[in-house]
Amino acid sequence: YGRRVYTVTAEAGAELTVFEVCTAAQPLAAELRLTAAEGAHLRVVQLLNPAQGAVLRHELSAQLAEPARLDLISLQLGDGAVYADHQIVLAGDGAALRADLGYLARRSDTADIDLTVEQLGKSTASEIHASGALMERAKKVFRGTIDFKRGSAGSVGSENETVLLLGEDAENKTVPVILCAEENVEGSHGATIGELDEDTLFYFESRGISAAEAENIMARAAIERLARTIEDEAAQAAILSELEEVL
Repeated sequence: YGRRVYTVTAEAGAELTVFEVCTAAQPLAAELRLTAAEGAHLRVVQLLNPAQGAVLRHELSAQLAEPARLDLISLQLGDGAVYADHQIVLAGDGAALRADLGYLARRSDTADIDLTVEQLGKSTASEIHASGALMERAKKVFRGTIDFKRGSAGSVGSENETVLLLGEDAENKTVPVILCAEENVEGSHGATIGELDEDTLFYFESRGISAAEAENIMARAAIERLARTIEDEAAQAAILSELEEVL
């Protein structure tokens, strides 16, 4: 493995946006370490995009003070295997996380995603959304863990995932976990997993769109939706261009 480590610090009261494009033609281990000081607002947009046959191991760690905020958009649409591990600590009172994870896995690719949020401070908030599509023989695992630590009274956390299965041999595992050591907290999770139904296919076919084209349209929907929320035009264009090439 090659290895890359990057460290980013948002000073007190600062607003900072980080764009990370992580490609790999050979096995690569990359790490992004984030720190948000008091009142800072961090936005992170990452594209994990290994070449066909390559393996990418990515770690993201973040420490948020009072009442810092992290908005994370993480997109996976490479041709290789991606193992992504996100470890986020809401240490200060009022710290908040919004995470949007999108993935597209094809052939026999692997998308292995682990996101753990430790909520230590009072009145912290975490919101996790994951969505994507699995085509052909792709395999995906999403482990989403919200951990309410003792002392996190008044905190809330939610996670949900929407998975579209487009391959008969695709394998999906969704593993939501909520841990609680504090009484006055609120946590929830949910998942929607399904295939293209006959009514949807009929709708497309009645408009001259084949089943294969319909699958591509639906597969790109989650990635494209997230990409269009990115405020930077260059980053948005780069992601949409990669998506167009993949499909």
